[in-house]
Amino acid sequence: MKKWILIIAFFSFIFLMPVCKSSEAPTPPPPATPECEKYHTAEITFENKSTTNTTYDVIWDGSKLTTIAPGTKSQAYTVAAGTHTLLFRITNTYWTACTQSSPVLAQCYTYSYSCSY
Repeated sequence: MKKWILIIAFFSFIFLMPVCKSSEAPTPPPPATPECEKYHTAEITFENKSTTNTTYDVIWDGSKLTTIAPGTKSQAYTVAAGTHTLLFRITNTYWTACTQSSPVLAQCYTYSYSCSY
């Protein structure tokens, strides 16, 4: 009789023991944050649309960023989002080619500026 009680107890334990199964898929990692969001940047390019065959220096926030020949477009530059100053100056002079502006750049946007003197 003891034998049967042990056998019944053993099988009851096996069949009633909880089974660890998970029906949920693992949580995927969060998507990578784009660099422009992470560093609060925007992208800019400049184009020289000169009608007088004039080369321009692009002055960005008071410093010369690049020089662009007539009919050309600059490479793309990554800059901080926010308010800036932009001036197109005739190369090797202090003469302004176009009126100074104060562009406000939104994070993760691409902008293109041009001047035609």
